Amino acid sequence: MIKSIKLKLWLILFVTLAISLGALLAITFFSVKKHFLDYATQQILERLAPLERAVVAEYAEAQSLVVFTQNPTRWNQVRDTTYRQYLSDQNRSAAISGSRPQDWSERESIEAQLQPKQRAFFQHLVLLDQANTPIAGRMKEGAKYIFRELSYNDHIIAHIGYIKPTVFLRSVDRLFVEQQLNAFGAMTALMILVAALVTALVSRWLVHPLSLLAKSAKHVTAGDFSVRVNYSASDELGSLCQNFNDMTRSLEKDEQLRKQWVADISHEMRTPLSVLKAQVEAMEDGIRPANADNLHLLLRNIDSLAHVINDLYELSLTDLDALSLNKERVSVSKAVNEVWASFEERFQKKHLQAELCFPQTNDFFIIADKNRLQQLLTNLLENSYRYTDDNGCVQIDLHEDAHNVTITIEDSSPCVPDNAIGNIYDRLFRVEASRNRETGGAGLGLSICKGIVNVHNGEIHASHSKLGGLKQSIVLPKNTP
Repeated sequence: MIKSIKLKLWLILFVTLAISLGALLAITFFSVKKHFLDYATQQILERLAPLERAVVAEYAEAQSLVVFTQNPTRWNQVRDTTYRQYLSDQNRSAAISGSRPQDWSERESIEAQLQPKQRAFFQHLVLLDQANTPIAGRMKEGAKYIFRELSYNDHIIAHIGYIKPTVFLRSVDRLFVEQQLNAFGAMTALMILVAALVTALVSRWLVHPLSLLAKSAKHVTAGDFSVRVNYSASDELGSLCQNFNDMTRSLEKDEQLRKQWVADISHEMRTPLSVLKAQVEAMEDGIRPANADNLHLLLRNIDSLAHVINDLYELSLTDLDALSLNKERVSVSKAVNEVWASFEERFQKKHLQAELCFPQTNDFFIIADKNRLQQLLTNLLENSYRYTDDNGCVQIDLHEDAHNVTITIEDSSPCVPDNAIGNIYDRLFRVEASRNRETGGAGLGLSICKGIVNVHNGEIHASHSKLGGLKQSIVLPKNTP
């Protein structure tokens, strides 16, 4: 069993080319032999002209062919004379052709082999009258004859029958065909050798990027996602290598995010746990009393830890497509007002100007999970509350079209940098310049928002707000399947 794809490809290409060239050689061999044999036979038949003229002359003298029936040797004499003339013409043609000295011995040897066949060809010539009745000559039993018409004064007077040769009767014809076939054979052998070299180069060219991919794949399997395939081409293999490089870049980024994820989650959970441990140890040692204030501090840290755990649980549900939904006909404007009301007091404490920019008389309905929709709105407004400077502004607007309802939440400065605005829905992502851990949260809220929108077959995206901060647009279909 051949395991190397390079060798398999080489064998496929080489065998295909070899078979094609072999078939071409065979077709050429039989075609050249057949057609040139027909040509050579026609040349021999032209040498029968003296015999034909002799028969016509006998007919012209006696106005019949009775001489051949009364004197059977007459046909033999005319036929043998023609044969001797044929041999004489053949020798003269050979001398005129100027064959190389080394060819003479070969030609003489071939002529010695062909003379019995030539003699047999002439000996089996037969003469028939216009009614195809044999007049002279000895017909070979079981042989298939071909006939040439003899005419006198535009009237058919007789037929000369001959057996079509199956081999060349002249040495020059045989030598010519052998030389041509030898040339074809040499050319075919050369072409097969070239084909072997070309197929080796082609198979190497095709397999080279595959070999690079195989080696790189081993590195990826071992956990090295920094590997890249150094192969560029505009064909499918080049596209495959480019896709592989894109995949490894994505895997490398995901691996970095995973490590950052583990580090950030550890930090987020370690902080409240450290506080809890320190407080409990202080109470055990009698350093801090177990009064209401200290217990409330413990409760806040427990709530902070529980919040992180709950967010992680929500994210795991979205990853598994297992986020529970209880879909019903929900009024988006009512849900916005309810969540907005829960933030009014907090907005006032921070001196944030809160505005609902849609008419309160308008109502917008979608098919959705009401609790998840409120969770979505809560997380988005919580984000605006945490990361908007005091004395700023927060606005929320609603509008609809035939198929969707769009919720827009905008806030004032600080703004999100251009290079970071596309990443705010990534898990644990923070803009370090203005949105850091000091403001609270574990960086999971917007990721959960994206998951909720996705399970409702909606879209969420962020952009810069005209107010100077962040603009978040949520498009939810009215009839979520």
